[in-house]
Amino acid sequence: MTSVDMIEGRPLLRSADAAAGAAFASIEIHRDVAAVESLWTDLLGRALATPYQTPAFLRAWSDHAAGHERTAPLIAVARDGDGVAVALLPFGVRRSFGLATAVFLGGTHVNYNMPVVRRDRLAAFGAGEVARLVRETARAGGVDLFVLRNQPTAWNGVSNPFATLPRQAAPDEGYSGPLAESLELHLKRFVSAKTRSAQRRKMRRFEEQGVVRLYRAESADDRERVLDAYFRQKAQRLGARGVDNPFAAPGVDRFIRTAAGLDGGRRTVDLYGFDLAGEVIATFAVICDADRMCGMFNSITSGDPARYSPGELLLNFMVEDAISRGMTRFDLGVGAAAYKQMYCPDSEPLFDSIFGVTALGRAVAAAAAAKTAAKARIKANPTAYGLIERLRKLRAKPVGATETAAAKEPVD
Repeated sequence: MTSVDMIEGRPLLRSADAAAGAAFASIEIHRDVAAVESLWTDLLGRALATPYQTPAFLRAWSDHAAGHERTAPLIAVARDGDGVAVALLPFGVRRSFGLATAVFLGGTHVNYNMPVVRRDRLAAFGAGEVARLVRETARAGGVDLFVLRNQPTAWNGVSNPFATLPRQAAPDEGYSGPLAESLELHLKRFVSAKTRSAQRRKMRRFEEQGVVRLYRAESADDRERVLDAYFRQKAQRLGARGVDNPFAAPGVDRFIRTAAGLDGGRRTVDLYGFDLAGEVIATFAVICDADRMCGMFNSITSGDPARYSPGELLLNFMVEDAISRGMTRFDLGVGAAAYKQMYCPDSEPLFDSIFGVTALGRAVAAAAAAKTAAKARIKANPTAYGLIERLRKLRAKPVGATETAAAKEPVD
């Protein structure tokens, strides 16, 4: 049972069956990230969340890229009996053929999704209370179906409250690893002596060819240069593989530039670059909190310098920078890749929660869950996945031989 009131024009649901000691007493729905940004920022200071669940980052996505994905914000705030916010669900809603589907904001540009829950209230959000939270959010927001992807079972050793929801294994895992006290110790711990020697030789080759500069892009000019190189290099590499370029979708360029602080707003994404003789030959973008640096996207040149692993050398610089900034964990995101093992030896299981809360939603959920399971089986089968890669290459654009030479470089 719920009763509905209004708070500043937004519906507030007060749960009539919230027992004493319940995790929350009411739910309110916001349909604009900006309207809840201050509350959200304050909550984050005391909450369990990944670096992706920040209002500035998700507002940039909502303002510029969400329209192409037909997603509108549907942010639920749970409050206790005193009106204090204890949890926030950074959802969006997609409507199609009469079906309202709740998803996490950020789309494919977010590696890890989680609710934002106050750490001192986590114990109260057991399975029953999480189910009630989701159920009442659906009731308040008019949701039929939840499709909540890429959720870690735990974050920095703390269990994700949503792990109690109906779930299945996600098609990919996340990859991270602890940072040592220095780059030298880190490389000795995770990278073979043979590979470290090869890296030193490659750096000398670059230094013979021109001035080498590895850097975190702090100035607006450097951030523009890095992003211009990234969009160009990524289009070339994905075209060579016959893969659609998600960064070419409408609004994505503006979203990334806004997140990088190039519109005068708050920067939520850091950019790294590797310049050789004034040309950007490798790029990497990360999103961070105080403890963890999370890789988002990266690229390398399709020219001759790709033969000497500029992406790998840039990763060394990034590890050193993360250590100097006091971080304790380095994360290269979702999806297996050989280069990740050198820096991120720990795989982190992820799960998807796909379930309906209305008759229509339940009917669609079964098909959506089956599709996800099939994708996971294909990715786990080298023969099947290899066939897909070959089919992609058949539709690939012609590229030069130097792009093939770069195939083993770190690219997302």
